[in-house]
Amino acid sequence: MNHIPYIVTGLFFFCIGSCVGQVSVVHFNSEWNSENSFDVSVLKDCEKADIIICTNPEEQEKHKIKSVPTVIVFDNKIEVARFEANIMMQLEATFKDIQEKIDKIYLAKFE
Repeated sequence: MNHIPYIVTGLFFFCIGSCVGQVSVVHFNSEWNSENSFDVSVLKDCEKADIIICTNPEEQEKHKIKSVPTVIVFDNKIEVARFEANIMMQLEATFKDIQEKIDKIYLAKFE
């Protein structure tokens, strides 16, 4: 009996379950600081969300947002990295910095 189709199907669903949707990036900002927004849509291999804390104060409190913009990287809903604004309310982290963190999370899953 040929088990290869079953093995391939199992591996496919294992990879989907272990990789896709586990890493998410949330960008927190405020309407008054919109000129300093960070465009999370350019990030790869993660779910992305933008939250305006003025209209979502419960999220601000839940994630202890003290400055905006703030970008938080989650793995399985657990915070693994936080990038916060400086005193000028500007995010010093670059797209590359955040993408590298996402990539490291995925690489660690295969070690």
